[in-house]
Amino acid sequence: MNSRAAASVENKMATIQHKIFCVESIKTESPTAVQRAFRLRFNIHPPMKKSVCLLYHQFEQIDCLCKGKGSGGPRVSEEKVRRIQESFQHSPRKSTRRASRELGIPQPSGVY
Repeated sequence: MNSRAAASVENKMATIQHKIFCVESIKTESPTAVQRAFRLRFNIHPPMKKSVCLLYHQFEQIDCLCKGKGSGGPRVSEEKVRRIQESFQHSPRKSTRRASRELGIPQPSGVY
């Protein structure tokens, strides 16, 4: 395997089993020991030490092994939420397209 392909494999933890293994192992082992054990157990290139540590810290902070990115959408300010609620309280049958135009807030794209 060339170095480019090795780097590509090393930077990806494809399965949840890999992530669980790293998080469980880092509790009692050093990042280097986790890498060795990972290579022996899964017979693939282990994640980088930094990735193992970041994954563990993410798990400790948010109790989740999911991707770091949030829900995908931008955060909505409390002021915008209040304006939207007031708009629909005054006119509950108003379309979202019309409310979007009136409030100057773009409509979300995609299927919900």
